[in-house]
Amino acid sequence: MNLLNNVKIEVPTGCDNAPRKKILIDLTLAFIANDANFISETLSPSSIWRRFATNEEIAGVKKIVIAADNNYQKPNDIKIESVITHGKFASIDGVVHYTDGSSLYFCDVFVFTSVSNKGLVKEIKSYHLKK
Repeated sequence: MNLLNNVKIEVPTGCDNAPRKKILIDLTLAFIANDANFISETLSPSSIWRRFATNEEIAGVKKIVIAADNNYQKPNDIKIESVITHGKFASIDGVVHYTDGSSLYFCDVFVFTSVSNKGLVKEIKSYHLKK
């Protein structure tokens, strides 16, 4: 992901044979990097993003892209701890350390439109803790 050129990124090993895990890692990095194109291509048009830390429900790809843009901070390093997939459901967790010294601990739960690897994300539930 060229938008994160100088950012140290650590991901779990063993995700090479699981296309959906790679999609989740790439989507998470797209949100961190504010890559509107990748976000738009990966979400279904009627996607919903539930952000429990701020009690928000954002509906529709365009509004989700705007929300991601509004929350952008320059990352220093990213560590993805685990990626779990099962059928239409998946989750990812980790931590982002920002250049201003703050950190974001995250766990995101995803629901896809189908079990197919070509299925788009239709729902994201974000459990985030900022320090």
